[in-house]
Amino acid sequence: MFHASRRALLGSLPLALASPLLLPGRAKAAFPERVVTLVNGFAAGGSSDIAARIAAPRISQALGQTVVVENRPGAGGALALAWIRRQPADGHTVILADPSSLVIAPMVQPETVTYRPTEDFTPLSVWGTTPMVLVVATDHPARDVAGLVAWIRAQQGRASYASSGIGSTPQLAAELFLQRAGGDPAVTHVPYRGGGQMLEAVMKDECGFGFPVLSSAAGHLRGGVLRALAVSGPTRSASFPEVPTMAEAGFRDFDLITWYMLLGPPGMAPAVQSAWSAAMAATLADAATKERLEQSGLDPAPPSPPSAAAAYLARETAGYGAIIAAAGARLRG
Repeated sequence: MFHASRRALLGSLPLALASPLLLPGRAKAAFPERVVTLVNGFAAGGSSDIAARIAAPRISQALGQTVVVENRPGAGGALALAWIRRQPADGHTVILADPSSLVIAPMVQPETVTYRPTEDFTPLSVWGTTPMVLVVATDHPARDVAGLVAWIRAQQGRASYASSGIGSTPQLAAELFLQRAGGDPAVTHVPYRGGGQMLEAVMKDECGFGFPVLSSAAGHLRGGVLRALAVSGPTRSASFPEVPTMAEAGFRDFDLITWYMLLGPPGMAPAVQSAWSAAMAATLADAATKERLEQSGLDPAPPSPPSAAAAYLARETAGYGAIIAAAGARLRG
């Protein structure tokens, strides 16, 4: 829906790998001077957790310091972001965020999620993008998107779908699908605490279908415990070229992807921002790391300095705002 602007804002010149930098006013202390924590706001096994754990060893090498991944699940990733906002802005604690928690949650849950995506954090680097994928269990009667629509109608109000949380991109994709399929309000939304639980619910037939991000579903698709019906992006995935797009399945202009961004607390020093940006550029350019991310269903982003990451976030925030306004109140429950 706003795919062209993503490409423009992600483009930037490669960044050189930075050595640990001295911080202003701290002549004897360099960044990083101790273990670095990379926070993931979702439970283990989800797409952001997979991406963080694939990249952490290479980030550690680039920074010259141990990088540990810490899961802080809750409220669809919003609890972790609220916590990050209160941490010291010294660069030793950062978070891998997605649009569900960073952008969508404040829009659909303003009573409880009070941070501002473009003002309360320090964007450091765009990590990568991935489409959602419409999935069912392998024993589900639907063999394609048209078959799923027919199945939903035949359920006469008993159908349900799983998501990784209220206001998540999987919920947004599912609601757009239901609107385009005729808008059946009787389909029940069942939110889970993360992508791993969401996938398990679909695999066990606790919910009829789901729209997980491809990077979290890839292993289950290859393992034959889930069936992919279509991807939500504008083109087929290089990882699963046999899976059609939603547009090819008859849902025109269905272009919805998710992305991951590295952020820190507000007020990070420019030198620390540059060190993180350079470390991410080295990580995403590393052939082995890039290959593993691609195999997981994630398309690594080209190097993006903090200024480009901030511009990207501002553009995506505006774009998702328009989608949410059109989707209506069903995203709130």
